[in-house]
Amino acid sequence: MEMTSNRIIIADDHAVVRTGLQLILDETEDMEIVEEARDGDELLEKLKESVYDMVILDMAMPGKDALDVLKEIKKNAPELPVVIFSMNPDEPNAVRMIQNGASAYINKQTKSKQLIDILRIVASGKKYIFPHQAEMLVEAVSAIGKQKGVPHHLLTDRESQVFILLASGVRISEIEEKLSISKSTISNHRNNIMKKMSMSLNSELTRYAIKHGIIH
Repeated sequence: MEMTSNRIIIADDHAVVRTGLQLILDETEDMEIVEEARDGDELLEKLKESVYDMVILDMAMPGKDALDVLKEIKKNAPELPVVIFSMNPDEPNAVRMIQNGASAYINKQTKSKQLIDILRIVASGKKYIFPHQAEMLVEAVSAIGKQKGVPHHLLTDRESQVFILLASGVRISEIEEKLSISKSTISNHRNNIMKKMSMSLNSELTRYAIKHGIIH
């Protein structure tokens, strides 16, 4: 039985980056770059013309700002995964992009195997959040929570990290690996989160996080 390949469109103004990614994904059977764009405007036009399974979007391109491009994509196709590709590991930018719907924010220096692993996670419909990005999200979430007096400001930093990952659809085994904590510890954190936020299901955490602009 032939494996279905995820159709990816990449937007990057550097041909060498587009070619490099093409070569990396040529080694896989389940992902392929089927279209390229040199800037955000060209990307948005091509998204109107065809259907893709994932977008890889350069953080710094000429023309339309990457955040504006991301917002427009999520407005028109909210389920379409968008991966931000950046030369600069600027964490505030990472937080901003993830909060506005990006499925992952990846440094261009990421090794090929890890890049492929991340893209596969994103292709499955999940977000990929690095631990250091989760810490920045925790700070942003805590600041918003304290200002608004909403339940998530009651969470500890570690609980906030687990909350964000659970709300983003990350599996327990992946959280265990990302945060280097045991499944039983994660389960304890989850119980505390549910108690503090008066919830019982992960889907409730997701709806809450979306409602409060923590994730999209």
